[in-house]
Amino acid sequence: MSDERAKAGAEAAGTGDATAINSQIVDAVAAVNAMLAGQAPASAAAMLGLVGAQTIGLGMHNAVARQQAEATINAAAAAATCARMLGAGAPFAGLAMPGAAPSATPGAALVAVASAQARAAIEVLKAQADGPDGAAAAQALAEIAAIAAPQDDAKDATRA
Repeated sequence: MSDERAKAGAEAAGTGDATAINSQIVDAVAAVNAMLAGQAPASAAAMLGLVGAQTIGLGMHNAVARQQAEATINAAAAAATCARMLGAGAPFAGLAMPGAAPSATPGAALVAVASAQARAAIEVLKAQADGPDGAAAAQALAEIAAIAAPQDDAKDATRA
């Protein structure tokens, strides 16, 4: 039955050959193949561009998330350090300075450190007062002495 259809198709096409293929069909198939072959490089390049953009975007997202996490950690570390320095209570009550002996007064350690730093600065200024820029160092020492001297006005005000 298929042979009869092939013969009928060949007679209708005017070829008389049952195995002959219409040239229009061959041209259409060749055109579709050429079109698909021509679009493949462009499609591959477009897909490569999309994948690259997605990869860069994901990398930037991860970088921002990491920076935000680092900023949070840095802020927490700064808050904990300030709380330790000031001897703050909760939520930092259980934290202590490494190597520091606990004191009854939280501000006592801070006063001791400030006093030691002030003494060191005064010693440096005294050494510089004997050098070539002695006038500036002597002026700074005089200012420190004036600031550190007890004020008579303050004593009179507290007695009244």
